[in-house]
Amino acid sequence: MSAPFIVRFGPSWLLLGVALMVTFGSVSCTRYVQTVEDLGPQAYYQTGFPLRDSSQSLERAFDSVKRIQTRASYDTYVFAQDNAPFETDPLSPELLASAVDTVSSPQDRAATAVVLSRTGRNVTLVTVAHVLTFPDTIVEYFDADESQVGPPPTLTAPRHIESISIKTRQTNWVLELPEVDSFEILATEARGDVALIGVEYREGADPEEVVPLRLSIGNSDRLVWGSFVYVLGFPRGYPMVTRGVVSAPDHPVLESFVVDGIWNRGMSGGLILAVRGDGEGLEWVGMAQAAAGSTELRLVPEEGALFEHDIRRPYVGPIFLEEYQRIDYGITLSVPMTTIRRFLNDHRRELGERGYQLPSF
Repeated sequence: MSAPFIVRFGPSWLLLGVALMVTFGSVSCTRYVQTVEDLGPQAYYQTGFPLRDSSQSLERAFDSVKRIQTRASYDTYVFAQDNAPFETDPLSPELLASAVDTVSSPQDRAATAVVLSRTGRNVTLVTVAHVLTFPDTIVEYFDADESQVGPPPTLTAPRHIESISIKTRQTNWVLELPEVDSFEILATEARGDVALIGVEYREGADPEEVVPLRLSIGNSDRLVWGSFVYVLGFPRGYPMVTRGVVSAPDHPVLESFVVDGIWNRGMSGGLILAVRGDGEGLEWVGMAQAAAGSTELRLVPEEGALFEHDIRRPYVGPIFLEEYQRIDYGITLSVPMTTIRRFLNDHRRELGERGYQLPSF
């Protein structure tokens, strides 16, 4: 039987072992904290994700963001091509009576609005103008005027009218204010695409729950390439906060800035907030306006034909040419704060006389 192998340590080895145990033990319990150092001058608005929590500021801002909807009702008069009126004919009851068919249909639009002020029972909101304005009359013409006999008409020859749509009514709703459903259009500007709407609470109602926007008013001229922004609104009716990065902040033709956010129907008029570069909070710098889009033509079957069609067989029914509006997601125009401020100042006195006070900017 072999003798056991024994290793003996002197006092110095023992002390070294204890020191190593203490060192390893302290490393395993050490917590590393990464600190952000000041890297030098920053842009007025941050060009990256915020370094501080913004959730409470966003929640307070959303208290002032409301969902609105508009509807225009039209009566459409359809004419036969062989007896269609000319575009030069005056619009009269007799002309409309010659239509072979009459159809009533609505056009709906959805958007977002921001509460600016509350004065007594009156509440003032700002939104984009294009969701509020509908044409009074829409005229469509026959593509090929086959009703004329003889040589093709000249370019100056009057066209035959295929249909005339006349607006009979417009209804405006605000869906996020208690005890209120309708609003009045106070002022609009087509070029800047900005509008003011007003809500008047009925006698005895309490609008104290309506909270005007409490964030600082920013300066869109201070936005730079890459500025980080939040966008608050109601795409497809859902309350949502999304984000984006600014491009073309000083484009001379667009007169607005571009955001790479993904917009959906209902986001127009949404609140755009930028983050101060010094970390002192959020500022209102604009409104979501509209996503870029294009019109495409496609061939479609007659309405309802596919519901009765056997998908295992080729479709051989009539086919029509239809215009289709395609959204180019990620290319979104915005209304800059400079335009909003100018518009509000232009209408401040007028609205004040009507009982709708605007805050000072």
